[in-house]
Amino acid sequence: MYIDKWNVLPIHCAQPPKTEGNTMATKTTKTTPKISVKIWKPILEKLDKKFDAACLRRDAYLCRLLEAEVDYLDQEVSIPNSQASYDYVASQLDRLDRKLVSLALPPSLTARLNEICAKKRIVRDAFFNRLFLILAASPATIDRLFFSGIGPEWRADVWREWKDDGSSFQNGFYPLEANVDPFWAIRAGMDIYDDKSELVQHVDPTNGRVVRVKHEFEAFCPAESLYTTAFPKKLMSQNLLGMSCFMPDWQIPGHDAQTQMQKTLDELLGEL
Repeated sequence: MYIDKWNVLPIHCAQPPKTEGNTMATKTTKTTPKISVKIWKPILEKLDKKFDAACLRRDAYLCRLLEAEVDYLDQEVSIPNSQASYDYVASQLDRLDRKLVSLALPPSLTARLNEICAKKRIVRDAFFNRLFLILAASPATIDRLFFSGIGPEWRADVWREWKDDGSSFQNGFYPLEANVDPFWAIRAGMDIYDDKSELVQHVDPTNGRVVRVKHEFEAFCPAESLYTTAFPKKLMSQNLLGMSCFMPDWQIPGHDAQTQMQKTLDELLGEL
């Protein structure tokens, strides 16, 4: 207490409110941990514009999408890459002009993705760049990436095949309860044109599961899918090999498997 010597009136200084234990009350907030990825600048810029135009929060949308896509990744990359494949894809990805991006994802989802990438020897940033590219791509680019020998007619074929299936257009009836599945049409189109007669049974060495794969140039490869179809080497004057989630050794320049593949092709041509 302070005594004013002129008015001799007691002046009480304000004291902060007391809390239990003589400590100030604090409010804690829980934030979602972030992971860092490096994304090719042209597709990142285009995708950000698409999210803004659709009034979507990027990380929230990706979280919903990845909850399903990580399982598709595990299923479609049905056999692991070799270490040589992993190293080559990583080297090709490093050639792209990329920007560091932080994504807020639940730890359980990140752990699941990391587990699959480690088990299948998938370069994680290659997966994210491929995912972002497909989300950002124009219809013409989708045609080139997945339906190069067919063209835009694949959309009409998908409609004819699925027009009587309510699940294919149910999002239109429930706009605020829509499933986040932007790639179902691409997968449906690939399934229509996929020649399953070329597939053979193969035992996945990572889990003993029997999977159906292609047998090409004395090697096993996953069936064609969203994450295993080989992209054209050039798009926007850039090499897209660094966005591969699976790459057979015979596609790696200088690898013994590529040398053997070229020898096999030369022998076949010599027999014509």
